[in-house]
Amino acid sequence: MNPASAPRWPRRIILLAFTLSGVSGLIYELVWMRRLTLIFGSTTLAVSTVLAALMGGLALGSYLLGRVADRRSETALFTYGLLEVGLTLYALLMPLLFRLVEALYLVAYPGLESAPSIFFFLQFLLTAAVIVPPSVLMGGTLPMLGRALVSRLDDLGGSVGTLYAVNTLGAGAGTALATYLFLPQIGLWRSQLLAAMLSLAAGGAALVLDGYLRLRRAPVRAEGRAEKPRPPAAPAGVNVLLLGTALSGFAAMVYEVVWTRVLGLVLGSSVYAFGMMLLLFLAGLAAGSALFSRLRLTAGQSALAFAAAEAGIAAAGVAAGALIPRLPFLFMRAFPLIQHSFFQQQLAGLILAGLTLFPAAVCFGLAFPAVVAATTDSLRTVGRGVGSVAALNMIGTVGGAFLTGFVLIPQLGLRAALLLGVGAVLVAGGAALWTAAPRPRRARWAYAALTAGLVILPLILPPWSREVLASGTGFYAPLYKTVDEWLAAAGRSEFLFYKDGISATITVDRQGDVRFYRFNGKTDASTHPGDMANQLLLGHLPLLLHPAPQDVFILGLGTGVTAAAVARYPVRQIDIVDIEPAAREAARFFEPENRRVLADARVRLLVADGRNALLARPRTYDVIISDPSDVWVAGVGTLFTREFYEVARSRLRAGGVMVQWFHAHSLPPAQLKLIVATFRSVFPQTSVWRPNRGDVILLGTLAPVPWDYERLRERIAGIPGVEEDLRGIGLWHPVAPFAAFVLDGEDVARMVTRIRETHADDRPVLEFLTPRALYADTTPANDAGIQRLQRRRLPVIAGFVPERDMDARATYLLGFGYASLGRTDQAIASMEESTRRDPQNPRYLVGLGHQYRAKGLTGKAIVVYRRALRLAPGETEAAVELAALLRDAGESTQAEEVLRQALQAAPDSVDLLRAAGTLLVENGRPGEAVPLLRRAVSRAPQDAGLHLLLGQALRAAGRRAESIATLRRAAALSPQDGLVQRVLGETLLAAGVFDDAMEAFRRAVTLDPRDVDGWVGLARAARRRGDAATARRARDQAMRLDPYNPSVIDLLGE
Repeated sequence: MNPASAPRWPRRIILLAFTLSGVSGLIYELVWMRRLTLIFGSTTLAVSTVLAALMGGLALGSYLLGRVADRRSETALFTYGLLEVGLTLYALLMPLLFRLVEALYLVAYPGLESAPSIFFFLQFLLTAAVIVPPSVLMGGTLPMLGRALVSRLDDLGGSVGTLYAVNTLGAGAGTALATYLFLPQIGLWRSQLLAAMLSLAAGGAALVLDGYLRLRRAPVRAEGRAEKPRPPAAPAGVNVLLLGTALSGFAAMVYEVVWTRVLGLVLGSSVYAFGMMLLLFLAGLAAGSALFSRLRLTAGQSALAFAAAEAGIAAAGVAAGALIPRLPFLFMRAFPLIQHSFFQQQLAGLILAGLTLFPAAVCFGLAFPAVVAATTDSLRTVGRGVGSVAALNMIGTVGGAFLTGFVLIPQLGLRAALLLGVGAVLVAGGAALWTAAPRPRRARWAYAALTAGLVILPLILPPWSREVLASGTGFYAPLYKTVDEWLAAAGRSEFLFYKDGISATITVDRQGDVRFYRFNGKTDASTHPGDMANQLLLGHLPLLLHPAPQDVFILGLGTGVTAAAVARYPVRQIDIVDIEPAAREAARFFEPENRRVLADARVRLLVADGRNALLARPRTYDVIISDPSDVWVAGVGTLFTREFYEVARSRLRAGGVMVQWFHAHSLPPAQLKLIVATFRSVFPQTSVWRPNRGDVILLGTLAPVPWDYERLRERIAGIPGVEEDLRGIGLWHPVAPFAAFVLDGEDVARMVTRIRETHADDRPVLEFLTPRALYADTTPANDAGIQRLQRRRLPVIAGFVPERDMDARATYLLGFGYASLGRTDQAIASMEESTRRDPQNPRYLVGLGHQYRAKGLTGKAIVVYRRALRLAPGETEAAVELAALLRDAGESTQAEEVLRQALQAAPDSVDLLRAAGTLLVENGRPGEAVPLLRRAVSRAPQDAGLHLLLGQALRAAGRRAESIATLRRAAALSPQDGLVQRVLGETLLAAGVFDDAMEAFRRAVTLDPRDVDGWVGLARAARRRGDAATARRARDQAMRLDPYNPSVIDLLGE
C-alpha cells in the first residue's frame, strides 16, 4: 500500500515509527559493540572488525532490500513492519548467539594464535555471523520506507530527506538515552530489551497502519501514475555522484575518529566524550537532511547541492583544524564556572565539540539525500536508488574506519588525517560539480577558488601545539587557578616522545628531573618518587608474597618499571600485554628505570587487549598484575568487573596471586568500595595497600597465602637488585614494605558488608559514574573511611616476633617507609616510638623532625632538631632544617649561629656551606658568603646550583667580572637550566654587555617560554642594544604572559 495519498496522520505515524527505529537501532549498535568487545577485545582492530561487519551488513541490506522494495512497492510498508519485528526477534536471540560465538572463539584461538591473518579472518567471520543478519534488516528499513512514502519524483528529495532526518534524530536520542540513562541504570541486556520493545512498536505500528489503509481504500501503485520518468543529473555524472557518496562516507569516518581523539585529549577520554561526538554528529546529520527535505530541488540542483555540501564539509574541516588548538584554552576559561556541576561540564563539552563538528555534520546530512535525489530517475527505482546510495556511503565509512585508525593517524597524525578527509570531500564535490551539475560555470570558479583557499590556509596556520593539546586539560584543570598558570606548566614540559597511536595519543615529556608517560594527556606513570613507589610495589609485593613464582602476567606496560621489578626475581617467563603499539617506543625513554626490561629473554610483549589475552590464551600464571589506566577512561571499566576477575581466576595456578591497581584520587567512597567488593567476590582473601594517597593496590588469593618473614628477609637481601629497588623508595627493611599495608581480610569484609551488587559486564556502572566525580577530591573521604576500618599496623606474618623483630631500627624504618609513601601521621607515630626505644640516636630524631615539619608542627620540629644537634653537633640535615625554620620564624641571627656551630663540627659539609652562604646573602652580607660558597664549589665542582649561588653572591658583592665568569661556568654545567641563563643575562645586562645579555636571555626564554622575567630582560637588553623590533616583541610577550607582573609594569614605564 502506498500511503502517500492518505491523510497526513498516517505519514506522521510512519515518521514516528522510523524515529523509534532510529532510537532502537543506535541502542542495538552500542550494546552489540560492547558485548563483542568483551569477547574479541577492545583493540582498534577488534572494534574496527565489529564496525566493518555492522556497516557491511547495513550496506548489504540497503542494496538488496532496496531492490526488493521496488519489486514489491505495494507491500513496502508491510515489509518494513516485518523487518522491525524480525529485528525484535533477533535481538532476543542475541545473548545465546554471543555465548555461541565466544565458545567457538575460545576453541579456535589456541590453534590460530601463531597465524594472525587466518585468525583475523576467523574473527571477522564470527563477528559477521552474529552481526550481519540484523544489520541487513536495519539497512533495508530506509529504502523500504522510501519506496513506501515517495509518490512523486519531485518529492523524492523531500521524503528521503525527512526519513533520514527523523531516523538520525532518533539515533541521536538513542545515543543520549543509552549513554546517560539506560546503560548505567539498567545495563546492557535490559537496554537491548527496551530497544527490542521500540522495534516491536515501530514494526507493529507499520503493520497495523498498512492493514488499516488496505481496508479503507484500494492500493495506488506508484508505477501506475501518469508521472513520466525524469532524467537524473547529467547521465555521465551519476557514477561520479555514487563514488562521491562513498568518498563522503570515508571522510565522515575520518572526521569522526579525529574528533573523538581530539575530544579525548581536551575533555578526557571518558565514555561521555565519545557520546558527545556521536550525539552532535547525528544531530547535525538530522538537521542537514531536514534542511534538504525543504528545498524541493530538481535532479541537477540536487547534484549542485551535493557539491556545495562537500565544499561546506571541507570548509568546516579546515575551520575545525584552526579551532581545535584553541579548545583547551576555551575549556580552561570555562572551567571555573563548570567545575562543580556535571551537567554544566557536559553542556560546555557539547558547546566546544559543536563548534568544531556540528557545521560539518550538517553538510554531511545534506549530502546523502542530495545524491539520492540526483541519481534516481523513476518511481520504479526509488528503493534501488536509496539503497545503492546508502550502501556506497557505508562502504566508504568502513574504509574510513580502517584507514584512519590503522594508517592515517599512526602514520600522519591527527591534523594531517583531518586534512586528508578535507581533500577527499573536495575531490568528491569537485568531480560532482564538473560532471553532474547543470551549467555551473560560476559555481566551478567559486569552487576552484574555495579549493585553493582551503589548500593554502592550512599551510599558513601554525601547527597544533602538542604541549597544549596533550596537557590533559580534561583531567588536570583543577590544578591551575588561571589559564596563564596552566600555560606556564605546559611550557615547562619538554616533549621527548609524541605519537598519535592506533588507539591513543602517547607522549613522554620531562619537567625538571621527572619524566611522565601520558595516555591521551593523562599521566599513567612517571619517575616521580610517589609514582615510582607505586610501580615498584606493584611488581615486588606479589613476588615477595608468592612462595615460588615462575610465570607472571602483566596487563599494561607503561614505563616498564613494574615489569623491571618483576624481572629482578628468578621467574621463568613474564608476559606483558598492552593495547597500544606506541607503548613499546615510549618505554625506551624510561630505560634508566626499567633497565631495558623488554630486551630480557624472559619477557614477551604482546600488543593486544589485556582481558582478551587472558580469556583466549589457555596459559596459566602464578601472578597476574592488572595495571590499566584509570577506571573513568572509556573501555577500562571492563577490567574491573566480576567476569574479568573470574577470567583471571581461571588463569591462576594453585596458590596464585592476583594484583589490581587503581587510582582513587577522584573516586567516591561508594565506587571504591564497589571495586573492592567485586574483587573480593572472586578473590576472598583480599588485602588493601596504598603506595601513596592517590593509589590503591589490591592483593587477592583464593586461599590464605601467609606472609613469611624469613622469606622476606632472604628475598630482599639475597636476590640481586631487590633491596636496591626497595631502598630507592625507602622500604628496604623486611618490615618496611608493610608501610603500604592498610586493610587485611577482616577489615575488607567489614568495608564491603553493605555492598549488595558487584560490578558486572552487563551493568558497567563504573565507566559511567566515575567521570561524574572527575574534579572532586575524594582522597580525604577515602582516607577517613579506610582509617576507621584499619585495626592493625601489620598483617599476619609467619615467623615474625614483634618483641624480637620490631626493635628501634625496624620501627624507625617502618616509619621511614610511611614517610616515603606520604603517610605522615603513621610516620610520626612510628618514629616517635623509635625515639622512645632509642633516644640517643640522632638519625631517628632528624627523621621525626622532618615529619613534624611536613605536618606543620614547627615547634616540635625545632625541639627534636636541637636534640639531634646536641647528640651530634655536625648532623647536617638537622642543622640545615633547623636554620631554615628559624629563618622563616624571623630568627636569622639564631639561624646563622646554628650553621656556624655545625660547620665547626663538619667544616667540609657542602650542604652546610651552601645553607650558610645562602643565608648570609639573604641577610645582606654577600661578602661573607663568598668564601663559604667558594669552599663548597671546591668540594663539588660539578654542582651547577652552587656555581649559580656563588655567582649571585659575587654580583651582590659588586665583583661583577668574577660573577660573570662563575655564572658562565654554571651555564656550561647545566645548559638546560633557564634560571641560570636568565641570571647570567641579568648580570651581563648590568655590566653593559648587551649582545651577550640578549643571547643569554634568548636561551632562557627558549628553555622556559613562560619565564616573564626572561622576556622582560630580553626587552631591556634589546632596547639598550638598539634592537627595537626584538624589544617590542619581547615586551609584548611578557605582557601576554602576565600583564600585572611588577617587572612588566616597570618595563612599560621605562
